[in-house]
Amino acid sequence: MNEKGPEGFEAFYSSIFKERWPRLKEALLAQKKHVAVINPFSKFHFKETPVQITGISFEHSVGDLFPSPEKTEEGYLNYYPLDAASILPVEALDLRPGDKVVDLCAAPGGKSFLCALKLKNQGLLVSNDRSAARRARIHRIFDDYLPKSEQKNHTVTGHDATKWSLYQKSIYDKVLLDAPCSSERHVLEDSKELSLWAQGRTKAIAISQFAMLASALDIVKVGGTIVYSTCALSPLENDDIIKKLYQKREGRFELIRKEFPFGEPTEYGWQVLPDTTGWGPFYLAMVKRIK
Repeated sequence: MNEKGPEGFEAFYSSIFKERWPRLKEALLAQKKHVAVINPFSKFHFKETPVQITGISFEHSVGDLFPSPEKTEEGYLNYYPLDAASILPVEALDLRPGDKVVDLCAAPGGKSFLCALKLKNQGLLVSNDRSAARRARIHRIFDDYLPKSEQKNHTVTGHDATKWSLYQKSIYDKVLLDAPCSSERHVLEDSKELSLWAQGRTKAIAISQFAMLASALDIVKVGGTIVYSTCALSPLENDDIIKKLYQKREGRFELIRKEFPFGEPTEYGWQVLPDTTGWGPFYLAMVKRIK
C-alpha cells in the first residue's frame, strides 16, 4: 500500500470505511451546514422561527451558511456558528453551575464559550492552549460574547496538556479533551495538505492524544467525567485511544455509554459522519474516573 499522498490517503480510508468511503468522501467535500448558538448576552433573536435540532439545549438555529456574527447594541456578538456535532461533547459533560471544569485544548474557544453558558459564572472554567496566539483568540471570544462580570470564574492557561498531571491531581469535576487531530476534512479540501499526507501522521498524533487523555485521568477527581473528542476519521485517534486506556489504566475508569440524537455508536464511543447526518466528522467517548 502506498502510504503517502492522495493515493495513500485514499487507500487508508477505503480500507477503514470500505464501500461506504465514496459517499462519505463526497459528503466531506460538500458545503458544511452550521448551527448558530444564540448569545443570550446580545439580546439577539432571529426574525424567523429558528430551526432546531433535538438534543441541543442551547437556543440555536440551523442553516447552510449564516452571515458573520455581528455585535448588537449591547456590545456583544449575536451568535456563535459551528458544526452541530461539535456541540455534543459540551452536552455530554452535563455541566452544572459550580462545577470545576478544564477545557484542555480550548482554542479557538467555542466549546469553552458553551461551557461558560452552562456554568453561569459559578465554579471554575479553565481554558487551556499552549499557543499564545490561540490563547489570545480565546480571550477575544470571551470578550466578544460575554460581559466581564460573567468571566469571573474563567481563566486561560498555556500548559502542556500531556504533562498537566505533574503539577495538579484530582482537581476537576469535568474535563473536556477535544484533542488536536488529523482533521481529514480539512486535508481533503487542501491539495497541498493532501499531497503531504502520510499514514505515519495519524500514528504520531495518536501518541500525543493518549498522553493527554492519560493526564486528564489524573487531573479529574474520582467520580469525575472526561469527554474525549476529535474531528478525526482515523480509528487510531478515536476508539483505539480508549482501547489503549483500557490497556494502560485498567481499573481506574469506567466507560459511560450515551446515545445522542444524531450519529452512530462505535465500540467505545459515538461518531457523527456527514454522509448520514450532514454533520461532522466528529467522535466522542466518555469515561468516569473510579480510582
